Amino acid sequence: MIAFENENTHIYHADIGETGPIDYAKCWQVLTPAEQARAERFRFDLHRNRYVRAHGQVRHILAAYMDVAPSEIGFQTGDRGKPFIPSHDIYFNMSHSADTAVFAVTRSGEIGVDVEMFDRKVEIDDLSRHYYTAAEQGALARLREASDRRELFFWLWTAKEARMKVTGEGLALDPRHIDVAIEAGRPFAYRKPDEPKASLAPVEFTRFAGACSVAGLFEPILAIKSLADID
Repeated sequence: MIAFENENTHIYHADIGETGPIDYAKCWQVLTPAEQARAERFRFDLHRNRYVRAHGQVRHILAAYMDVAPSEIGFQTGDRGKPFIPSHDIYFNMSHSADTAVFAVTRSGEIGVDVEMFDRKVEIDDLSRHYYTAAEQGALARLREASDRRELFFWLWTAKEARMKVTGEGLALDPRHIDVAIEAGRPFAYRKPDEPKASLAPVEFTRFAGACSVAGLFEPILAIKSLADID
């Protein structure tokens, strides 16, 4: 069973694409009938296969912390739609962008994670005006290079999404009500909202060109782990 040491939060990265290393059949067989039925409702194979690999993989990861079979993990959904595991002091969250998925696991409290690829096609200026605070927009405007603005945009986006996910509020929490402090081109703290108070940690991956942020109702001390650790 995997334990925490000096860190309190483990982060995993996985390629959930067709050419990635995750075994589709191994993931499919640990899903519940309801999860399999949901997978079958996807119109396109690409989206169904990503769903199966991501949801199967999170079961395999959590099983390594709970010392149970992946198929025996019983998820429930909170009032705000966030999944949790009753009767266990384990908290988790996952996110994916195209073929890249990230998973966060902790025993310290509620957690949220979000990942976005820098090459995702979005209207940065328009979205910033609609969803970012004045301070965040100012930080973007001070950057001369378009690539730097794009990267900071997505770092801020993941920080906001992680904060929205940590409590399960989602879009019920207006992104403009989340104000993210920036240091050296990375988000590092939430100036607001104050309740509940959340901590923020950017995650630096070298395997892909994207941004990833973790929010916790505690101070996350991160360690990036390998999927090989759970095999």
